[in-house]
Amino acid sequence: MKLEHILPRALGDSDSDCASIFTSLIMAAHFERTRARALGWRGVRPCASSRPAWTCRVADCDSIFGIRFDGEQKTDASGRPASLRGVFSLYVFPEAQSPLLDTFPLDALRVALSPDYENSVREFSGNEPHLLPFLLGEMRMDVSFAGDALALTLEAPARHRVICADGIASEQGWIVAPGEAECDVPSFSLFLRLFSVIAATAEEQLGEKARVLRGMSKVPRLLFHADGSMEPCGNEQEILLSLIASFGPSSAAEEKTLHSMRDLPARHRPEELEQRLRPVLHVLTGFLGSGKTTFLRRWLDFLHGRERYTGVIQNEFGKVELDATLMKGDTLVEALDEGCVCCSLADSLRPGLERIIAAMPAEQFVLETTGLANPANIMEELGNLRDLVTPGLVITVADALDLRGPNEGPGKEDTGIRLAQLQKADVIILNKCDAVEADALEELTARLRSQNGKALILHARFGNIPFGELDAWIDSHGKTRLPSHSPQLMRMGEHAATHADEGYEAKALSFDHPLSRAELEAILNHAGPGLCRAKGIISMEGEGPCVIQYAAGRLDITPAPEERPIDLVLIGTDLTA
Repeated sequence: MKLEHILPRALGDSDSDCASIFTSLIMAAHFERTRARALGWRGVRPCASSRPAWTCRVADCDSIFGIRFDGEQKTDASGRPASLRGVFSLYVFPEAQSPLLDTFPLDALRVALSPDYENSVREFSGNEPHLLPFLLGEMRMDVSFAGDALALTLEAPARHRVICADGIASEQGWIVAPGEAECDVPSFSLFLRLFSVIAATAEEQLGEKARVLRGMSKVPRLLFHADGSMEPCGNEQEILLSLIASFGPSSAAEEKTLHSMRDLPARHRPEELEQRLRPVLHVLTGFLGSGKTTFLRRWLDFLHGRERYTGVIQNEFGKVELDATLMKGDTLVEALDEGCVCCSLADSLRPGLERIIAAMPAEQFVLETTGLANPANIMEELGNLRDLVTPGLVITVADALDLRGPNEGPGKEDTGIRLAQLQKADVIILNKCDAVEADALEELTARLRSQNGKALILHARFGNIPFGELDAWIDSHGKTRLPSHSPQLMRMGEHAATHADEGYEAKALSFDHPLSRAELEAILNHAGPGLCRAKGIISMEGEGPCVIQYAAGRLDITPAPEERPIDLVLIGTDLTA
């Protein structure tokens, strides 16, 4: 690497060398407009201010970015060559009508709705106090005085949440209830495209491919009070993500635990090539015990029989990875940690995707969620992962036995997580149709159609459907605005339902002796009326290890002689076991 390709003079002649390097990068990229567009630039404007600052646009992003140079200092760590570190503040200004603004601090929304917003952004210099709510990240530049090493580092919270201690009230009620988040901004993902355009520009000017590293640390989450004071919010922490593009023997941020990446995420490419390189990620959801894993195994048999190899990411509610155990041998499975991917595991979805994509190059993957996941939350998260995957279908497996219920009248599909899963579906697989009378099945299908008139509804028996029909429907709707891709608009103060709202919990039971069927049934009968699901592999008296599946009042026990026993997980509300 030769720094003189960017800055043809020695470092140390001014107090803004890093700003000069950044300016040179931008200017060199814009000598040829076609090349600048190929890198992803869509316009850059220097700002008139005491410190160097710029506003810019990049491809595939509706927001305007503000970059302000905050100064530099010499770093001379023991045993390392002397270098400069420059710090740049990063702002993001969404369009005034963008739904993204709903996640920003209320002060940002107030500024964005003012008639002067566009002028404020146009005249951005980084010194305006009213624009501070849009300051969400930082970029650092480390450059050696020898001119043989340079590193660019993006650092921002994965989700920037500030907790409001006293709440914010209006005449109509709480705008933000006490103890809730006043903002919830996906800061890191907002800056990914900007950073990748800058790093790709450095690659071109330096004639060297960047070594890309990612890191993660934690900082205290902030709690603010009505008097304007701020303090750490108890034990809550905010995840701080970093992305480094390093050239030459750079040692930037060596103190952190870093992981290598194959390439810059969110790198701009011509649209056709970009779409071809990114695999499709389908989301498979459905309430507890509906038969998602059984359906998925049948679907994989169909796909792999046609050499359309598909990887699976599975997320289970509770510590027992039974579904991942049952899937082994069918395909490559990436099991996410305990928790629900639509809430507590949102931040682990990116590294999980990176691992499985690196291990299994494929045209498509399937994310099988817990039975308590709200797909609306997941699709929102996938919007932040478009640098890795193209969001595909939401397929919801519905349990005909569960939805039919013991009585006539409205079914369980009218409320909570079940309703959210059905309304967000592109395809509804109505499973266990063999266990429901024809008249009841027809009436249930009509009810589902009233909940989601755009979804394809297919009847399944033991997880089997006419997969050719599903294939044809997917092909014919490839360019259609699917229900799952439509934004979910809610009234102020509302949020997408989660299992926490309905009080669901998971309890794991271990046994030091084989159970009789009577003992197992007694455990299930005494687990409480809120028990929805039980699953695990346990030793049964006279049979050895068996797979236990309980849902909608039906218990299945299947011998599994080659498996080792694992816990029995009970899932439901108000469990007494």
